Amino acid sequence: MSPAVTGSPYGLGSEANEGCLCHTPVDSTGIQLTGLPDTYEANTTYPLTLTVTSDVPQRENESQGGFRMMVSNGTLSYNDSEIQYLDGGWTHRLNGTYQRVWSVSWISPLDTASRTDFVINGNAVNGNGETSGDAWASATYTIGGVDFEGDLTPSEGIDGLDSGDRIILVVALVAIVALLWTTSKK
Repeated sequence: MSPAVTGSPYGLGSEANEGCLCHTPVDSTGIQLTGLPDTYEANTTYPLTLTVTSDVPQRENESQGGFRMMVSNGTLSYNDSEIQYLDGGWTHRLNGTYQRVWSVSWISPLDTASRTDFVINGNAVNGNGETSGDAWASATYTIGGVDFEGDLTPSEGIDGLDSGDRIILVVALVAIVALLWTTSKK
């Protein structure tokens, strides 16, 4: 059984690599990463904009969203008052939760025969400090270097399951454990 993940306005580490499991995935919430080239040149800086779109209402001067982004090649430069590097990925800081749009620059790798995967989990929050009424989504973007000749199909999670399958699996495991525990008490 996996441990509970607690949301944090201070950013999330590797526990959020599979999504914002304390919140609800909602189809009307989406992730957009704009500014990626069709193919990348070596050691080139590309300005990117990460946007969480959602029907979740925004409250002025309250938290509005957050994200966790893993990038397989290259590195990011960013405003470190809003974004931080934590547990092998980039995430928001407290100041970064008062928005749903973040600007970063991606510095491509030296190897132009490689591919790069951007895996992003984004959360739109309503500022009430609870998980109710919030929504999250995931997106994967894959690009190759100018000399890349392989497949650009986004990689699946380590276990091949998407986040919806993982949620169903966790619920099923909790139900089985509860059933076994109840049966053992008789």
